[in-house]
Amino acid sequence: MALKNIQFKSLGNVGPKNCIIKDAVRIENFPNTRLSGPVILNCTTSLSLANWLEEIEAREVEHLGSYNCRKIHGTNIMSEHSYGTAIDLSKINDASVKADWNKNTEKGKLLSNASRVACKYFSNIITPSSDAAHHDHFHFDNGYGRKCF
Repeated sequence: MALKNIQFKSLGNVGPKNCIIKDAVRIENFPNTRLSGPVILNCTTSLSLANWLEEIEAREVEHLGSYNCRKIHGTNIMSEHSYGTAIDLSKINDASVKADWNKNTEKGKLLSNASRVACKYFSNIITPSSDAAHHDHFHFDNGYGRKCF
């Protein structure tokens, strides 16, 4: 199937009862962006990701994963990854979050802009400036609340 020229496979509702993704889709690549591997997200978050990738003109993105049925480290709260509403990104157009974040370079500026633009499309944006657990990646999700760091 294709929506917004995105080739995707509709998976319906998937996952165990405590970690169900409603309207899940599997995407291998976006029209102008090559992903490091397929992602499984809910439809709404997939469209948020597509719009964000388009606006920042991402050609290549490395991610650390999307769907993962688990609790947030050190808590009893289920992660947004458990519902297909989150993705962790480590590299955009060869700019490494771990190596280039907060640097006054072209790659650093690209990452800074990418995180700012993400606030338009996602509810929660966590960067290396947020906490040590995110020292090497961005976390974007469409869960509850609103936090842009």
